[in-house]
Amino acid sequence: MRAMNPTEPVCSESALPRLKANVYDLGLKQDEDGRLRRIRDLEHENALLMRMVSETQIELARLRELLSSN
Repeated sequence: MRAMNPTEPVCSESALPRLKANVYDLGLKQDEDGRLRRIRDLEHENALLMRMVSETQIELARLRELLSSN
């Protein structure tokens, strides 16, 4: 079945700026969501690295103690 008026615009000219603004806002929201996700990932990675540093310091102290007792 064919469309009755195939040249009829999908949306009015007055709606275009609003649609463009909505697309722009969506892009900004996605950018912000990406930034927040990256910050969370970096904070998690930082916590893991700090834990590793702490455990390494404890292990070094334990090994020094073992060496000095011999």
